[in-house]
Amino acid sequence: MKQLAKHSTRILTTLLIITTITGCGENDNALDTKGAQSPMVQNIATHVEYIQSIQSETSYNLCDGIEITDLSFTYMKKPTRMIIAVIDLSKNVIVAASSPNNKTTGINELQTIPEQAMSAEQAGLKVWLAINGGEFNSTEAKGLFYKDGVAIKETAEKKYDNCVVVTRDGKVRVCSVSEFLVLRQQAVHTIGGKQRLMEDGNLGAFLADDNTMSLQARTFVGTNIDASKFYIFVVEGSTPEYSTGIRLRDAMLICQGAGCYQATNLSDGVYSTFSVREENPSGVVFKTINRLSQNTPQKVLNGLIITQEQ
Repeated sequence: MKQLAKHSTRILTTLLIITTITGCGENDNALDTKGAQSPMVQNIATHVEYIQSIQSETSYNLCDGIEITDLSFTYMKKPTRMIIAVIDLSKNVIVAASSPNNKTTGINELQTIPEQAMSAEQAGLKVWLAINGGEFNSTEAKGLFYKDGVAIKETAEKKYDNCVVVTRDGKVRVCSVSEFLVLRQQAVHTIGGKQRLMEDGNLGAFLADDNTMSLQARTFVGTNIDASKFYIFVVEGSTPEYSTGIRLRDAMLICQGAGCYQATNLSDGVYSTFSVREENPSGVVFKTINRLSQNTPQKVLNGLIITQEQ
C-alpha cells in the first residue's frame, strides 16, 4: 500500500509539472502576440518590439478584394492608431494614381484626397479607397508622377528615389527610380516614394535623422513576393492623447510582419489621409477615416486610388 501511495504521488507530481509547463507556454504565446487576433497583426506585433499591446483590432471587407484592418495599440508606451488595407489584385480591383480634377496636364492647384477621389468618380471610375501620394513643392511632385500613361514628372529629386508603378498589364511594382527606367514604356500610373522600407524581402536602409527617428504620421505601401497583394498603411500622428505616430524603422518592421516583399514610404506628417467610399441616398461620398492633426484633409498634389476594374 505504501509503495502504491508513493507511486500515485509521483504520477500526480509529474502531471502537475506538465500542466504547469503547458500553462506557461500558453501564457508566453499570448504575450508574444500582445493581444493581436489575426495572423497578420500577430506577425506585426511580434516583429515590432516597441508595440507593447494591441488595444483593439477591427477588420472588415470594403468590397470583394479590399480588406481593412483598424488597429489601436500601445507603442513606446504611447497610444497609436494604424489603418491597413490589403488589396487582393486577383480580384476585380486595380490601383491607379489620382490628381486634382483628374487632370494629367495643366495642374495648377492642389486638392484634398476626398476631392481627388470624387473627381475620378465623376470621370467614370468606381473608386473604393483613396490615400495621399508622394510629397511635392507647390504643384510639382518631388518624385516621379505618371497618370493614365502621361508623364507628368519624369525626374525625381534627391531622396525621392523609389516609386509605385502600375504597368499596362495591371501589375503593381514597388521599385527604385533606376529600376523604373526599364518599365518606363509600360508605366500607366507612377507615384514617387521616399525611403525603401523592404527590398527583395530584406529591411531597407536609410539615414537616421530627425524625420526618420521622430514619431510621425506616415503613409507607406508594399507588395507581397508575387505582387498579388498590395498593402496600404496609414499611421495617425500628432495627436498625443490619441495617436503619436511611429518611427520609420518600425514602419519597416510593420511591413516585414505584414508580409511585404517590397515596400516604400510615401509621405510623413499632416498629409496622411485614408478615405473610403460610402453610398447613401444622396449619392457617393468619400469619408476620411483616420483622425487628422489639422482636423480636415490637407490639399495634396496626388494620391493612390483603388478602383473597380472596368
